[in-house]
Amino acid sequence: MWKSRWRSRTARWSVVQASAPRVTAVVISHRRDAATAQKVMLSGARGFVASPAEPHALDATLRAARTRHLDAQEMILRPPSAGGEPPPAGFVITVFGPKGGVGKTTIAANLAISLRRQSQARVVIVDTDAYFGDIALTLGLKPERTLPDLLEQVAAGERPDVMSFLLQHPSGVAVLPARHAGGVHSPPDAEAIAHLIRTLARSFDFVVVDTPGAFGPSVAAALDESTTALLVTSADMASVKDARISMEALREEGFSDDRLKLVVNHATNANSVTDSDIARTVQTEVFCSIPHDREVPISTQRGEPLVLHAPRARMAQEVNELAAMLSGLGTTEPEQAGVFGGLFRRRG
Repeated sequence: MWKSRWRSRTARWSVVQASAPRVTAVVISHRRDAATAQKVMLSGARGFVASPAEPHALDATLRAARTRHLDAQEMILRPPSAGGEPPPAGFVITVFGPKGGVGKTTIAANLAISLRRQSQARVVIVDTDAYFGDIALTLGLKPERTLPDLLEQVAAGERPDVMSFLLQHPSGVAVLPARHAGGVHSPPDAEAIAHLIRTLARSFDFVVVDTPGAFGPSVAAALDESTTALLVTSADMASVKDARISMEALREEGFSDDRLKLVVNHATNANSVTDSDIARTVQTEVFCSIPHDREVPISTQRGEPLVLHAPRARMAQEVNELAAMLSGLGTTEPEQAGVFGGLFRRRG
C-alpha cells in the first residue's frame, strides 16, 4: 500500500515539473529513514525535510530549493553550438556509498588513473563533494580553481569554460577538484551537477564521478547521468545494511543490475563478513572485491594513488582488473587499448 501511494506521489511530481518547470518539489515527511530520503531525491524532489522540522533546517532547504529552480535554460555551463548540443558520448562511472568512510574516494582516484593507463582514453574525475571532497588530496594536487568556483559562476548567470577549471594530473587524468579552503555554503545545485557531467561526457571518453558520503540531490543527479554506478560498501554489518537499503531504493527507481554494481572494500583485516554473506544480504552478486592492503594509507599520505605508488599491491591489481572490466579491455595489458566494449555502450 505504501509503495503504491509513493508511486502515485512520484507521478504527480513529474506532472507538476513538466507543466511548471520553475516549480520545485520539496518533501516534508515523518519518515526519517535513509530509504525514504533516497527515494525522495531519486524521484525528482529537490529537497527533503524530516518532520517535525527545525525552523533553520526548513529555511535552509527552501532557500536551496529556490536556487535550484532558477530558469533551467540558464543552468547550462556552455552555450550550445550552432548545430545544436550534441548528445554525451563518454561513459559516466559514478562511485558512491550510502555513507562516508567506505573508501569510495580511494577507489575512484585509482580507477580513473587505471582507466587512463590501460586504455589511453581521455579520462576526467570530478569531485562532487564540493566542500569536503578529498580527490585533490588523494592525487597530491593543490587546486586554485575548484568545483564550487565553477558553480558560483553558473549561479551568477555566467557560462564558464569548464575546461579552464580542470587540473592535469601527471598520469594524464584531468581533475575537477573540491574546495579545501574557505567557507561552506549551500549544497551544490543538482541540475548544475547534471549539466556539468553531460558537458564533460562530450569531451572525455570516461567521466569518473566521486560523490559525497551522505545521499542528497547531487548524488541523485550523478546517478541519473551514470552509464554505470558503483555502490561501494565496507565489510561491516552497518555498511552492508545501508548498501542493501540503497540497492532496494535504486532498483525501485528503475536501476537495472547491468547498470548498478556492488563493490566490497575490505578496508581492514576483519573478515567476519564474507563476500558471500554480503551478496546474500544485499541480494546482488559482488561485482568487485577490493582486498585489504597495508600500502593504502602510505600512498594516501604521499598523495600518490596505489596504482602508481605500488602497482603490484593486491588492491592496485584488483582496481586494474576493475578498470579492465569497465572499459571492456578484458585484460590489464595496455596493448589492448582502444576497445570500449564490455559493460558500456556508447550513448546517442
